[in-house]
Amino acid sequence: MSNVDAHAATIHRLYEECLNQGRTDLLPELVTANVVNHTGSNEQRGLAAFEQGMQQVRAMYPDRHFTVDDVLANGDKGAARWTMVATNTVPILGVAPTGRQLTNHGVVFYRFEGVKIAEVWIQVDQLGVLRQIGVQIPGLPAKAGAER
Repeated sequence: MSNVDAHAATIHRLYEECLNQGRTDLLPELVTANVVNHTGSNEQRGLAAFEQGMQQVRAMYPDRHFTVDDVLANGDKGAARWTMVATNTVPILGVAPTGRQLTNHGVVFYRFEGVKIAEVWIQVDQLGVLRQIGVQIPGLPAKAGAER
């Protein structure tokens, strides 16, 4: 298996086995010990912080399911475009849970060392989630279906 194929397989395993199935015990096989996770303006370092971020996603969306829509890999870089479907069962930024099913989209870029993920840059549609739970954003029309 080439590194490009191995990188794509690692990305798929991260979503299917770790995020969807909760198998964080597999993270040492997929991620370096000193992984750097860039999320918005935050930067987290190390495997423990990476796992903690995954646990936060699981706590916030217990029934989450990620679908990897696209994976690209080239050299020591990779990228994934994903869709997550989950039920809003906990408060988000102080907004009470709605019990509604949410759909979130994200794009993540990866840098690999060997066949393990060493660095991650995450961009998710946070505005879309807020609109789906009914947050009114000045200057934007209400999201269709937000009143359900």
